[in-house]
Amino acid sequence: MFNLFDLFRKSKIGDRISPDESIFKRKYECFRRILVSNNRALEIITDLEHIFYRDKPFSLAYILIQSEILLGEVFSIVEDLNALSGGEYPRLFDAAEKIGTTILKDFEQKKKIDKTNLVIPLEMLSRDNISEVGGKAANLGEVYNRAHLPVPQGFAVTAYACQHFLDHNDLSKLIDNKLKGLDVNATETLLKISPEIQSLILNAELPDDLERELRNAAIELKHKLGSDIRLAVRSSATTEDSEASFAGQHSTVLNVTDKNLIHAYKEVVSSTFNSRALYYRRSRGYLDQDVIMSVACIIMIDAQVSGIMYTIDPNDSLNAVIMISAVWGLGVSAVDGSTNTDFYQVNKQNRQIEKSEIAFKEIICTTDAEGGTKDETVSDDLKDKACLNPSQIKTLVDYALKLERHYGAALDIEWAIDKQNKLYILQARPLKKSLKFIPAETPATSLDVSKEELADHPVLIKGGASASGGTASGLAYVLKSDHNLYEIPEGAILIAHQTSPRYVPIMGRAKAIVTDVGSVTGHMASVAREFQIPTLVGTQNATSVIEHSEEITVDATNKIVYKGRVEQLLKEKKAINPMKGSPTYKATQAALKKIAPLNLLDPKQDNFNPDSCQTIHDIIRFAHEMSMRKMFWISDDIKSKENIAVRLYSSLPLSIYVIDLG
Repeated sequence: MFNLFDLFRKSKIGDRISPDESIFKRKYECFRRILVSNNRALEIITDLEHIFYRDKPFSLAYILIQSEILLGEVFSIVEDLNALSGGEYPRLFDAAEKIGTTILKDFEQKKKIDKTNLVIPLEMLSRDNISEVGGKAANLGEVYNRAHLPVPQGFAVTAYACQHFLDHNDLSKLIDNKLKGLDVNATETLLKISPEIQSLILNAELPDDLERELRNAAIELKHKLGSDIRLAVRSSATTEDSEASFAGQHSTVLNVTDKNLIHAYKEVVSSTFNSRALYYRRSRGYLDQDVIMSVACIIMIDAQVSGIMYTIDPNDSLNAVIMISAVWGLGVSAVDGSTNTDFYQVNKQNRQIEKSEIAFKEIICTTDAEGGTKDETVSDDLKDKACLNPSQIKTLVDYALKLERHYGAALDIEWAIDKQNKLYILQARPLKKSLKFIPAETPATSLDVSKEELADHPVLIKGGASASGGTASGLAYVLKSDHNLYEIPEGAILIAHQTSPRYVPIMGRAKAIVTDVGSVTGHMASVAREFQIPTLVGTQNATSVIEHSEEITVDATNKIVYKGRVEQLLKEKKAINPMKGSPTYKATQAALKKIAPLNLLDPKQDNFNPDSCQTIHDIIRFAHEMSMRKMFWISDDIKSKENIAVRLYSSLPLSIYVIDLG
């Protein structure tokens, strides 16, 4: 058999080392495994840091899997080091166990739902009850009970009731199994799994006690307000109106009759798992178990006019204005972007109307006598008439300022005026400003671009409204039908007829959005600001002027679309991860603090020992140093009768031993 030492017979061979061959081979095998695991572990740490510190959303499932693999490599290292050293470092097991347990605990975020009443009247709620009834219902209670402004009467079906419903049908485990390993960027899989989960919920039975309480609460409202009332059944998830708005991601069922109440409740609960809600929450760093669906059941307001109100300009918080959008009838089209809205801008200081842009309104959403809603054609005398008169605008501004003072923060307010001219607040939530989110590419106004530099780039669009500022360039993807929505390629610019919350699942791919119709106060506009996507809405003719697949540059800040790539307008800026501050982000951040930092720097220091290991990196560093020492101080155990290793003398300033492994 070939022997490594034959290569060196003609060379000067010095001191020979003779270990027991089987012991030596076992130790070498341990050492080799330590080196392999060491390299794998360091690669995983590098990967975790790269994923966390970049400006893109990441999957907690992937982080958790990688962390578990990392811990497996580290435990292998500790075992092999003790085998190599004859058990000299038992306390390293303790350190690895302690740190590993803490890391895994950071990822244990199963939301605990406290037992509460199944149904709670709105008049008993305030924002102190967010964990029980979610943001929408809690804030309605706050507006009514503490800010003393009118809201529709009603009740909340609690988060505990939802958990009770899921547990009654053993749905939680079924849902978890379907969601396990789901990549929300894999559109085809997402669109398959989402309706399967929703179907499970829609076909499940409510527990008897929950159904009884739901019906009794509705009957009590009828006794109080009259038998002809209908309900609006609205999502109020425990994460809604928090750091992430969840605007338009869950369902609302309007004008609900008695016979449809139970189905409407289940429909809202099932919307927790619609495709856009799944994509949104994971992209914003929320776990599926973070979102427990409470439901707000409030009296249906048969509105003559409805809309949304911002107490600041979300693209310029220094602009002290109140922005109001309004449509005839129910506010569905105002929030979903399906029609143009009247727009009013009011100066906060002097309360003067600075802007009044009256849209041509063709469609009105109204209640249907049979239940639900219907779209009708606006009568000719109202199509180009202002939805609001000065007196109504004044009342809206008064309410907005009172609520802003009460909350001490900028607000996004949904409102409606009924046929008797009474104004109701339908929702109040924190307004997400885009000021703290730097777009991927900066607006033109910051770059001193001259007209001469733009001369070679024809203007395709000038006008509309800036829903989310910033600039971006790419190939236009003109959306002809929602069926083609998921075919949009990475880095394209979405050109669509209207704004829609349905676009949320493709926001990770689109560099910008331009629409014919829409409002800066709509749901999609809110989400676009959260995802830092330059968005220009209400351009009237983008889908007819911009050609499919042509290269364009969108300057949403200045409300201009140019033909071609305008390099002078584009300057890369570091974006902020939209997951920042979320439960997933915080859990990963906490885990990385116990994984990545290196505290054991100098092997000569007294603290270079197992008890001083504070992180996974410390354990890896300590084990690597000790394994090197134990492997190459092995001569203390070598028997003189064997010739397994020889020292090689050379002109290099190194002590080199050659080992024959047989």
